[in-house]
Amino acid sequence: MTSALLIVRSGGPVDGHPTDGGDAPGEGLERYKRACGVRSRHARSATAFLLRESRRASSGAKGEGKQTIPMGAGASFPIGGQQFPSLEKITEGGENIRISYSASAMQGHRGAMTDARAVVPDLDDLTSFFGVYDGHGGESVALFCAKQFHVELCNHQDYQNNLPAAIRSVFFRMDELLLQSDEWKESLRAGSKCLMQFLESGFCAPKKVTTPYIAPQKTGSTACVAIIRNHQIIVGNAGDSRCVVSRNGQAVVLSVDHKPMDQAERNRIQRAGGEVVRDKIHTAEGGFRGRRVGIPRINGILTVSRAIGDFEFKNNKQMNPEQQVVTCEPSVRGLTINHDVEFLVVASDGIWKSMSSQGVVDLVHHYTRSGVDDRSICEQLCQRSLKSMDNSTVILVRFKPVCQLAAPVDMNDPLGALQEEEEEQEDEESAGEIRPA
Repeated sequence: MTSALLIVRSGGPVDGHPTDGGDAPGEGLERYKRACGVRSRHARSATAFLLRESRRASSGAKGEGKQTIPMGAGASFPIGGQQFPSLEKITEGGENIRISYSASAMQGHRGAMTDARAVVPDLDDLTSFFGVYDGHGGESVALFCAKQFHVELCNHQDYQNNLPAAIRSVFFRMDELLLQSDEWKESLRAGSKCLMQFLESGFCAPKKVTTPYIAPQKTGSTACVAIIRNHQIIVGNAGDSRCVVSRNGQAVVLSVDHKPMDQAERNRIQRAGGEVVRDKIHTAEGGFRGRRVGIPRINGILTVSRAIGDFEFKNNKQMNPEQQVVTCEPSVRGLTINHDVEFLVVASDGIWKSMSSQGVVDLVHHYTRSGVDDRSICEQLCQRSLKSMDNSTVILVRFKPVCQLAAPVDMNDPLGALQEEEEEQEDEESAGEIRPA
């Protein structure tokens, strides 16, 4: 079984190191990691590492069915992946004059690692970029997004003057690139392409039978990107990866979980010709429980209603991209970084399945008061997400005083006004959505 994790980072020396969370008994892993440097013309000293690991599957007796993992007294959970979880974490950290950050990822119970992350603390002199991409049907689209999203954002005409509009446009741009040709796959290959290009185009090159390019039909990725510029945070997301800010110890959600059962999402799905079907749950008697019990899925397949890729759900020629069964249209939200905004967390749903937004904020504060460093905090969040049975990726960003706005909020500033409105909300707050001009 092969798994991959892409980390994109920049801004000078950064400590990135794998840490061992402890192997489960009988895990029997053989790992190798291969790194290839890739330059980004938009992020100083940007380096991309493709970390691959080869897993030797635990072999059972012939004729055995699905393996099970104990889930408490008298209970077992069938899985299609590995019997024991991979507890190794890939962790890094760094800082600049505005922020400090740490990030970690863990494969967990899944048979492959399909999460990817992009960490670019110096996208330009005033801007930092953090992205989490949770792939499904494979890791390729998530890896492509982690390498290309922030590059396309820097190239966008609205990057300097209308960041929300640029973010929204780049989500659609990613789909456009995936639709055009398979050139996007070249950027995911390790090593130099020179030899292969010579062999493919040289005298001894074999004759090729050209076949029409087909965009990834059953492979896609969620995306949650957080951009920090001056005293503002702008977040764009499609899918169920989430961004949460801690303000005076209270969780402020800056993203939207796009799920098929949300009424607006379900209406769009049905108008485009799709349907929402719940998983059927097997009973001990061999039958099924009712349709209201299982996880809602689009056409019985996909559990998120917005994603990059997944073109089998985007083929209604009478509909524009925003109206398809699955759309890549993001929710875009923002917040002013006032003196009471302490940190933000961007994470894949492997984290949020096992902890609430407020629970994550509380846990970070608890570990901080206990003197735990941020890299270890990220690793602990991954470890605690093990019960989600999913990959987990988390980025923790803290704001330095130069990034925090100490002056009163200007009510003519839409992000500042938004923050004031949120003061009146209770419990786990959500920031208002920004509509690009």
